[in-house]
Amino acid sequence: MRRAIHTTLKQGLATLIIACMLPAARADDAASPQNWLPVKDGSLVIGDGSILDFSSLAPPPKQITARLIVNPKGYFATEDKPQKEQRFLMASLGFGAATGSFPDHATADLYARQLRVHGYNMARVDFVEDTLMTGRHADFDFDPEQFDRFHYLLSALKNQGIYYMLNGLSSGNGAYGDVAERWVDKHHLKLGVFYDADAQAHWKTLMQKMLGTKNPYGDIAPLDDPAMAGLIMVNEGGLAFLTHSAIPDVLRPAFNAWLARKYGNTAAMAKVWGGEIGNGEALESKNVAFPKADAWTSHRMSDTQQFFTDLEKSTADWMSAYMHQLGYRGLLTAYDNWLSPSANYSRGQFDWIDLHNYYAEPSNFIAPGSVMRQDSMFGGGAKYIAELAANRHIGKAFTVSEYGQVFWNKYRRESALAIPAYAAFQQWSMICQHAGAIMLSYGATGGRKDAIYPFMIGLDPIARADETLAALLFLRGDVAPARHMLGVKLDPHFAYDDNPLLGSIPFDIARAGLVSGIGIDEQGRLEGSGKYEAQIQPGSVDLKVAGKGLVAGDQGMLGKLDSVAQQFAGRLGAKAAKNEALSATRFDGRAGAMRSAGLLPANNATSASDGIYQTDTGEVILDSQHKRMTVVTPRTEAVVFDDPQAIALDRLIVEQSDGPALVSISAMDGAPLQSSGRMLLIVATDARNSGMQFADAAETTLQKLGKLPVQMRTIVVKLKLRNTNAAHLKVFSDTLRGARGDAIAVTHDADSISFVLDTSKLSHGPTTYFEVVAQ
Repeated sequence: MRRAIHTTLKQGLATLIIACMLPAARADDAASPQNWLPVKDGSLVIGDGSILDFSSLAPPPKQITARLIVNPKGYFATEDKPQKEQRFLMASLGFGAATGSFPDHATADLYARQLRVHGYNMARVDFVEDTLMTGRHADFDFDPEQFDRFHYLLSALKNQGIYYMLNGLSSGNGAYGDVAERWVDKHHLKLGVFYDADAQAHWKTLMQKMLGTKNPYGDIAPLDDPAMAGLIMVNEGGLAFLTHSAIPDVLRPAFNAWLARKYGNTAAMAKVWGGEIGNGEALESKNVAFPKADAWTSHRMSDTQQFFTDLEKSTADWMSAYMHQLGYRGLLTAYDNWLSPSANYSRGQFDWIDLHNYYAEPSNFIAPGSVMRQDSMFGGGAKYIAELAANRHIGKAFTVSEYGQVFWNKYRRESALAIPAYAAFQQWSMICQHAGAIMLSYGATGGRKDAIYPFMIGLDPIARADETLAALLFLRGDVAPARHMLGVKLDPHFAYDDNPLLGSIPFDIARAGLVSGIGIDEQGRLEGSGKYEAQIQPGSVDLKVAGKGLVAGDQGMLGKLDSVAQQFAGRLGAKAAKNEALSATRFDGRAGAMRSAGLLPANNATSASDGIYQTDTGEVILDSQHKRMTVVTPRTEAVVFDDPQAIALDRLIVEQSDGPALVSISAMDGAPLQSSGRMLLIVATDARNSGMQFADAAETTLQKLGKLPVQMRTIVVKLKLRNTNAAHLKVFSDTLRGARGDAIAVTHDADSISFVLDTSKLSHGPTTYFEVVAQ
């Protein structure tokens, strides 16, 4: 099977594995100091007209006059042009978390201009209330200087044509005074808004004062400003997340009241719950307990999830009504960070669905002993991306306002290619890597500007490469959208009875997001509407195809379960290998139905059993077993690889490399790659702080975060590029701000050039950016 798969790839669009490695390939040995060099860049301000100036991706700067809406097709659009889909690359500014202060007026203007130059057309201003309340003693006593700076920042963004998104509530402390540490949850306001009248009143007052106060620099309150793209009423405020360690007893009275309304009495409940009722438990005594949060399915768990859904919906109802009472006409959403099927009932009430997901988060931020996994996201089949795709709702705008493969995971270059590629393929409306999207220099002081931090991307050259590629693959639209759409019918039995509170949509379903468009259809209401072509049947490999009925999947795949499990046994335990094999063979059986129904081309290379996923457009291929991903489009070609083997795309060939990397090339002059005369080349490896120390050789357990200067792992890579302008092409290195640096020696052939990049030899220090130009 594997030989057949790679033959298909060789004959098709993607990776050709050539047996020509460097004579002595360097191991990815982070402990070898000769492999790391400090970044020499000071300023990170991108110059106008440089290869990194992406301001042309957005309309000219102007005052925003039209609100965002969700159009009938389920995409962001503006009120004045409702049929035109609008896509957004959002910058998470992170001023509160990074510095505890909004920038002064001059810096805000520079930031807003630089956001535009970086390609951003939307910004998220987070933890506003915490920044306004730092050091304040009385409730709602906003720091007047910070409130002024907040308003000026919003005006500066608007003047650059950048929409902004806000949280209603960012942390559990709201606008309470006398909170010594704003980042430690003292008042538990996020949970309180579900049941406590005082907490609910506090939230309302916060919305009125923080968002309803007139901005002196625009003579309009944020709530009335068309530049305010949307409001996340409570950020990461879903009950499953807030109670994931244990469901607190403070919610038990409401739960018992809910059960009493549903069943009437204990005897009626016992007919459903049976032996699950514990000794002494009774609705009449109001002492029915919650299940353990990590318990599997049961009637108690099913009712708990339904109770959470009802409570979340009623809470969102009064919040939405209050925002409308204040006069807000913009977009609203909530419950943005849980992946269980039941959470989609709460999110599904909104026209705009927002979601967060991460891969490899540190166990205790930067404290000594904090643990970070050091494995590949690709090795698990890009699960965190597939999970995001499977939780989109068909017919509603879908955004991801937080994602990341977090520092110090050494494979985070994978997300730099994968997230923007799959986001464009799935036609999401917005993506945003969290947080601190840009920094203006490596010399700034204050807050988290002295080193690369987890969840802060502006000083991390690898995370910045993610944003650069996102502007091209996603915002510019280099990756084509899926040709077909699959629907996942969300019904109560599937959501509440079959799946636990802390579970997720089964991966045999979510994997479809790596090959086809996918989204949730709540209660099957959209079936037959033309919004999707086939419906996935959970637990079955068959598809329900519009106009054709059930199309049988490949049942024979399930018979290969044991042999597939053996393939995974080398890197997974026996039980995990069996579970992974069951998921993979179920998906492969369903992929057979997709081919039979014409939803996948007959020669599509997808085989989860072999770790291969190819999109229905043919442009994107993930090879999870080799931790490799390729993207081949008319304007961009890219590859992320772990093994330093030679890899041929279409126009770009990685002939040799002495280590793992991301390599991409994009046309920047409006022409396709084959004839472009101005191209941006990205080579990203890994980066870390000087003096960073770990307790183990695998670098999972942190001892010391380190400090600036940032160090980058150097690489020697030989590339070949086929282009009709080959005779006139030259190659230059660029600094991290896009300033042209060294000329790179080039060998010219009739229709191609070859050159070697050695990032340890550059006069301006290591970089991720190069340019290829016809001169």
